[in-house]
Amino acid sequence: MGEIEDPRQRLARLVIERVTVEGGAGARLDSSAFAVRYDESSVLPLDHLFHDTAGASDLALESHVAHFVSTKMSSNFWPGDWHEALPRLRPVLKPSTYTLGAPSGLLLSRRVFPLVDELVAVDMPFHSSIVSWESIETWGVDPSTVFAAARSNLATVTRYADPTKGRATQRLVDRGGQYYTSWLLDSGWLESHRSRFGCAPVAFVPTVDTLYVVPSDDEDLLAKHFRLAEEQYLHTSRFLSPQAYTVDDSGAVVTLDVTAPDNPGSARARCVHISKEYAAQSDWLQRQYELDRVHSEIGTVTVKSTPFGPRTVTIWADEVDCTLPETDLVAFCREGVEPFFVQFADVASISGVQPMAGLDPARYRVPAWPPPDIVERLRAHSILV
Repeated sequence: MGEIEDPRQRLARLVIERVTVEGGAGARLDSSAFAVRYDESSVLPLDHLFHDTAGASDLALESHVAHFVSTKMSSNFWPGDWHEALPRLRPVLKPSTYTLGAPSGLLLSRRVFPLVDELVAVDMPFHSSIVSWESIETWGVDPSTVFAAARSNLATVTRYADPTKGRATQRLVDRGGQYYTSWLLDSGWLESHRSRFGCAPVAFVPTVDTLYVVPSDDEDLLAKHFRLAEEQYLHTSRFLSPQAYTVDDSGAVVTLDVTAPDNPGSARARCVHISKEYAAQSDWLQRQYELDRVHSEIGTVTVKSTPFGPRTVTIWADEVDCTLPETDLVAFCREGVEPFFVQFADVASISGVQPMAGLDPARYRVPAWPPPDIVERLRAHSILV
C-alpha cells in the first residue's frame, strides 16, 4: 500500500497544479514559508487556505483551490476602472453552492435556473476571475449594469445554429475563454436549433465547460444524453447541472421538466441535481457545525423510485436532532415501527418547521421528534411509495 499523503503536501501539490493550468511558470513549494512561488516573484501563502479547507471532501478541496488560485492570480491583470472592465465582462453559470462559505454577499450572483446561478467573470489572459460586490462599488456601477454588459458582450461571440448541419448533435467543449455553457443565457441561441432539428432543441450542461444540444423528438438519443450528463455531472469537480434545458412557448429557456414533466430522464435529473447540491452544502455545513460545536445530524438526500416517478427523500428520525433538506418526501423513522412517507409541503404545514437563515438550498433544523398529536396528523397524510 502507498503512503498516505501529508495534508499540507497534498494542498501544495493541488495549488501548484492549478497555478500551472492558469499559466503560471515555475510553480514550486517554499516549505519554510508554506507558500507556492511562481513567475519568479509571485507568492501564494497557503496557511489560511489550509485552515479553511480542513476536513473538506476531495471535490470541495479542488473547488476551493481552483477559486483561490484564480482569484489570487487575477490581481495581476484586474481592471482598475469600469471602462477598462467593460469589454472583459462575461456571464458564467455556476452551481448554487459555488458561493457557499464566502463572506455574505461577496460575489455578485443571481438565480437563473433551478440550483444554477449566473455570475460575471472578468476575462483576462490565461484565466478569468469572478466579479464581487466590492469590485462594482469600486467601478461605481450597479449590478444590473454589470449583468447587462456581460450578456451584451456574450452576444457578440455566440454562434447561432448552422441550418446546414441538419439534425447532428452539437457538442462544444470549452478549452478556455469560449464560455459555451453561458450561451444558454441567450434564448435566441437555443431557439435557433429548432429550424435545423424540426422540433424543440434540448441542451445539456453537465460541467461548467461542456455543452450538448440534441433534438427533443429522438427519445433514444435524449435518454442517452440524460445518462451521459448524469455520469459526467457526478464524476467531476467542475459540475454544473445534470438537467436538460429547452425553450418554452414564450421563448424562455427552462428545464425540460417544465415542458415535459412526464419524461423519466427529466424527472430523475431533477432529483440527482437536488441530491448533489445538498451533498456539496453538507460538507460546508458539517465544518460550520464542528466549529460552532453544534450537534445536529445533517440530513442527506436519496433518489427513490416511486409509483409516480423518481422523488427525493430525506429521513426525520426519532431521538435525533436533525438538519433536514427540503425534499419531495420525508420518511419518518422510529425504531420498531414501519416508516411512513409524507410530502414535504404537508410536513411544513402540519409541523410548522421553518427554513434556517442564510442557506440555499433550504434546510430545516428539527431538534426533536414531533409531539404525538402531530405525528398522527402527519401519518394521516402519508402516501404509499
